[in-house]
Parts: sequence; structure tokens; C-alpha cells
Amino acid sequence: MKRTRWLLIISIALTTICAPFVNAQNLPPGFGTPEGTNSLGASAGFIDILGIKLGMPAEQALATLKASYPGAKITLQRTRDYESAWYNVERENPNHKWVFQIDVDPNGPGDKIVLGLSLPPSKQVVQSIGRQTSLQEPVAVENIVAALRKKYGEETYGAGYKVNVFDGASEKNFMWVYDPQGQRVKPAAITENATRCTLSMGGGGGDAEISLAVTRPYGSDALNNNPCMSLVILHASIQLVSPAQGINGQTRSFEVLAYDWPLITSGANALYSFLDQGARELAKKAAEDAKKRGKEIKY
Repeated sequence: MKRTRWLLIISIALTTICAPFVNAQNLPPGFGTPEGTNSLGASAGFIDILGIKLGMPAEQALATLKASYPGAKITLQRTRDYESAWYNVERENPNHKWVFQIDVDPNGPGDKIVLGLSLPPSKQVVQSIGRQTSLQEPVAVENIVAALRKKYGEETYGAGYKVNVFDGASEKNFMWVYDPQGQRVKPAAITENATRCTLSMGGGGGDAEISLAVTRPYGSDALNNNPCMSLVILHASIQLVSPAQGINGQTRSFEVLAYDWPLITSGANALYSFLDQGARELAKKAAEDAKKRGKEIKY
């Protein structure tokens, strides 16, 4: 593959990448390494949505989706060539591009699924699950709530709690919160404002992580300033047909999302280290090559 070998500003990158990348408290052992990320993935299967578990290997998740949705359109979203972090590449190498998201489109009423996958050098496993359901006929909100509670237990935050941070006019939201080991928790920092931990269809990570930029979305600043990123969160949002009826009304659509934030952030930092190591090796080689040249220049 031909490359225009314009090195990125490696000297600038090296001033930041050699510093410790995470200072957040209460991080799991091996955080930010492939080994630590793999360990988090192996213990993440205490939450599932439609049989897809957090921590499930990517290949197994894809096979499950194909079996469950034979008529749906399934799309694999891929990163760009990771070497583009070091070079301006003329043509991307398919072997340097990773699947970071699996999308399932029902082409009509039904379940739209978005799975976020962890990236190498860690094992590729499901790190987030999004389900967006469109119903053909209105369903009582209380039936959706009852089914959620039957599967996941009583919610940590949501309708019926004294600290009712949700209860909007157009939708009802519920949240279940766990530590990385699967124990239910209710941190004071979250109870003060649980809306900060709401989730969205998307998956986290992906192509935006392939960068040597100084600012990284899951770097130490983000981890230290966002208590949600140390938790595993399940978030359900039920859209109301008639806001005036509230929890006693009907719905035509709802979302259920699960994010394993420790798995997401550990995998991202392992990827950052991989990219940084590549940048260091590239800078070292460039310096060694420069020392070999110029000895025959006449003055």
C-alpha cells in the first residue's frame, strides 16, 4: 500500500502519551490494558437484552442476531485504517480496519438493535447494547414497566422513587445501576443528578478512538469528572402516546440500553496505548534513519 509518509507531529504526541493516562479512583485491576479489559468482558454477562449479553464475543453476538432477525438488514460499521493515526494513507488497508458496531434495521415496526464492540488490542466483545422498539399497536405503559421489573428487578432510579429525577412530560425513564462485579449500587454522586447517566443509541468508542489527539473522550479527565463511567448502567425509556396520562397511559415505542462503562473506557485506553506505542516506534525509527543520512554531504 502506497503511503504519503508525512509523519504526524510525533514530538507533540510524545509529550503527552508518555504520561500516565488514568488517575481515576476505584478502577478495576489492569484497567487500560488488554488483559484487564478482557477480564472485565469475561465478568460482564450479568445483563442481557434479548439474549445479547454484555461481554459476549463479537462473533457470537453476530450469529445470535442473524438467527433472531433473519429478515432484517444487518450492517457492520468499521473503523478507518488505524495506521492513519500515524500517516496520511493514500489507500486504507482492510486488515487495519475493525468492526466497532453492529446495526440491525427491521425495515418497519420491530426492534432496531445497535451493538457497540470493544476494539483491539483487547478481545472484541459487546460493550454496549441498544434496543429501540416500535410497536404496531399501543401497549399499556404499566405492562412494559412490569416486564422490565420482572427481568431486571426493581429499578434504581425512576417513576415511583422519592428521588424522581425523571418523570418527563413525553416519556418515562428507569435506570438500573451496577458496579463492574454486577452488584446493585446507588452512589450518592449519581443520586444527586441521575440524568447525567442517561444513555443513547450509539455504543461508545469506534472510529473516533483512532486518533493521537491530545484530548481523548475516555482519557483521565473524563474518568475523573464523570462518576457514571465507573458503573454498568441499564436505562429504559418509554415514550408516551398521551403525556397527560403518564404512567397509566399507553406507548407505541420504547428503548432499553445497557452500557458497561468500565469495559468501554478500559478498552479505549488500551487502544490509546497501542496507538501511542506505534507513534513512539515510528518516531524512534525516523530518528535512527535521520542519523544514517547526511554523512556524505560536502561542506
